[in-house]
Amino acid sequence: MLVHDIIAPAKPTRWALVLHGLGDSKEGWKDVVPMLGLNGWGFIFVQAPDVYGPGWSWFDLQLPNTKPNHAQVERARGLICALIAHLTVTRGIACADLALIGFSQGCLMAMDVALHHDQVFAGVVGISGWISGIENYPAEFGSAARSQRYLMTHGHFDNVIPISRTQPQAAQLKALGLDVGWAEYDKDHGLDPENELADIRRFLLHR
Repeated sequence: MLVHDIIAPAKPTRWALVLHGLGDSKEGWKDVVPMLGLNGWGFIFVQAPDVYGPGWSWFDLQLPNTKPNHAQVERARGLICALIAHLTVTRGIACADLALIGFSQGCLMAMDVALHHDQVFAGVVGISGWISGIENYPAEFGSAARSQRYLMTHGHFDNVIPISRTQPQAAQLKALGLDVGWAEYDKDHGLDPENELADIRRFLLHR
């Protein structure tokens, strides 16, 4: 089972599963929660399975080459899906009440899980990341892929995952019939604490 922390009010109205980026940990995005202003939500911060320097990784990646190891992406997808199933059984968290939020590598994993899943999530947010195996879609779409709501956000000045890598992928998914929102910001490989967070909050609160 993936290591994870659960932070929630007594009776959460919704949940968010948060997947960190390369070299980070389950601690990395906890400070963002108050900034999101999702009152009443519970958060599950998940730690990637593989050690990477002082942090953790979802799959092998040799930057600046952003081509992921597809077999390891599939393995990580299985681990995340197992955790989601565990949370459904032990916490009663339905996928319909669970949003997926991922940054960078975590963005790739959040999108990958949702694109292959057979249940609809409350929303899928991919921040400053990209898509693995896009050439295999729509053949590999899960039965819920076309019913999901996705929001992908990116920075004009991202020199880790260039926007030119991700923007065409988002457009391709949209052309395949997916409900993919796309937003750009004057930021690097990080988070815009004002405009981007406001857009993410609006997306998650809109059902």
